[in-house]
Amino acid sequence: PPARRPAAASAAAAPSSSVAAPAISAPRGGGGKASSASSSDAAGAVAVAVVKSGPLDAFFRTIRDARRHLAAAGVARSVSIFAMYPVDTIKTRMQMEQPNPLRMTGLYNGVGGSLLGQVPYGVLTFGSYEMYKSYLLKRFPDVRPVFLYALSAVLGDVTGSGWLCPSEVVKQQTQAGMYESAGAAVKGIWAKRGFRGFYQGYLGGLSRDIPFRVAQLTSYEVTKSLYLKVKGRRMKKAAQESSDDALAAAADAVELS
Repeated sequence: PPARRPAAASAAAAPSSSVAAPAISAPRGGGGKASSASSSDAAGAVAVAVVKSGPLDAFFRTIRDARRHLAAAGVARSVSIFAMYPVDTIKTRMQMEQPNPLRMTGLYNGVGGSLLGQVPYGVLTFGSYEMYKSYLLKRFPDVRPVFLYALSAVLGDVTGSGWLCPSEVVKQQTQAGMYESAGAAVKGIWAKRGFRGFYQGYLGGLSRDIPFRVAQLTSYEVTKSLYLKVKGRRMKKAAQESSDDALAAAADAVELS
């Protein structure tokens, strides 16, 4: 769900109230320390105000406001991944041309790593999308929103994929039977290729996911805007008709009197 825009008034009021704190007379010899402390407090208050009014605030506010929806989505995604994981394992075996890909042993190898990657991936992707969208809409008010929605979707998926890719690498190598468990896969990948080993196929994953995410989120935003416009027109028309009826009733009452 889209985040509410932070109130500019509260963001602007915080720094001014901190900087304009009344001066307190200090004892002789301690004035320098008191002045330094008050300056650091003011700087800290300004920094907090900047964070509260910046893109990070949009991210955390999105997560906070949508926590129930995110929790429900996390549960639903976990159930769907667990239910369909054997099918995904068989698909991976067939792609690697392994003998007897339909064997029942090892169908759930690596499922823990997949859950650990997929569920936070959704939170990071959609939360960062709202953060980028909020920043870009303020930074470029003259640009058509649909282009900013698309760019925000690209950045959001890049952010989420940074978490997802390592879990996908571990999952696929575990499904292929290269390792017996996700823990063994992590140790083996690290021993062979180090940190870079967890990002094998990262660009390929982005080339698959980014077009989907752009189409998904851009169409969502455009459809929502059209719906709100139609709804607003209907409400305005209904209010106008109600006002006309009230005026007609008042005129009839005057004529009868």
